[in-house]
Amino acid sequence: MTALIRTTSLTGFPALVRDLGGDPDALLRQLQIDPKTLDNSGAVIPYRAVINLLELCAEQLKCVDFGLRLAERQSIMILGPIAVVAQNARDVGEALNETVRFLHTYSPGVLVYLDSEIDPGRHHLIYELRLRPAPRQTQIIELSLGVMFKVLQMLFGPGFRPHSVHSRTEARLPQGRYQRFFGARTYFGQAQNALVLLPEHLSKPIDQHNRQLHDTMMDYVSSLDAANAMGIHNQVEDAIRRLLPTQRCALPLIAEQLGMRERSLQRRLAEQDQVYEDMVETVRRELADLYLSEAQMPMAQIAGLLGYAEQSSFNRACRRWYGTSPRQRRSQLRAAVAITTQA
Repeated sequence: MTALIRTTSLTGFPALVRDLGGDPDALLRQLQIDPKTLDNSGAVIPYRAVINLLELCAEQLKCVDFGLRLAERQSIMILGPIAVVAQNARDVGEALNETVRFLHTYSPGVLVYLDSEIDPGRHHLIYELRLRPAPRQTQIIELSLGVMFKVLQMLFGPGFRPHSVHSRTEARLPQGRYQRFFGARTYFGQAQNALVLLPEHLSKPIDQHNRQLHDTMMDYVSSLDAANAMGIHNQVEDAIRRLLPTQRCALPLIAEQLGMRERSLQRRLAEQDQVYEDMVETVRRELADLYLSEAQMPMAQIAGLLGYAEQSSFNRACRRWYGTSPRQRRSQLRAAVAITTQA
């Protein structure tokens, strides 16, 4: 099934392209997006097309920071009714938890979650793609981190600055460009794409919140959620992604997190012709390619992120998947990216 995203994800796109000397309609048509669709805020378009559009614009308009520039023109309002729920929550933490809960109604291809186990005393607001196979991601990662920052800035109020910003990609701009945007240092070649937050960020009350409006919109968004309920396969896959780096990615723990008995979860997966061990293997293989495509990420770090206690285990898995070593696979991936860029 094609993952869709609301057209509000391209808010500010036409004006930005024109400012850079380009033709927004022509660029949209190259990705089979009807320019008139952007006039309908309730419409949806393929998420993969949006991601590829950002990469195309960065290349054709010679604008390495296209994703960040587009984020500068967006706000929490691109989330539609979810934005109203968040703006009327009691505090920033409640707002984020509710946004994360319902974000798949904005796009099922987007995964955002809060993780407090990576770094004790800090919270990582993490962005991931659910698209398989994963497309080139530099611009969508920077756009998404930028929008997440803008959302927090609006919820928290003037003066918000994350503790730091983490990106899986390689740095393509001077650190100062990211410092000016986020007000914090950005670290590249990291395990996750994330804004790192402090406890005081989440406990900050939201001024002038309207509880009645919040509850009304919660009922509305919950009805959308029921209509678009995420299948058990996606829920388990998301849990695998979260737990692999902890080396505690076991079916009993995932069943507990989903509020189910282990046997019940196995039965639900079997009904969809899914085997848990095969799902773990699939996620590991996909993430391996994602990490190996980043030239600066050490092999030992990749092995750990994939849940392997020893790099030798990762080496054996890589040979099983691709018939080659991790370093050779990295060279293959880098060569493929170079060919795509030149095409």
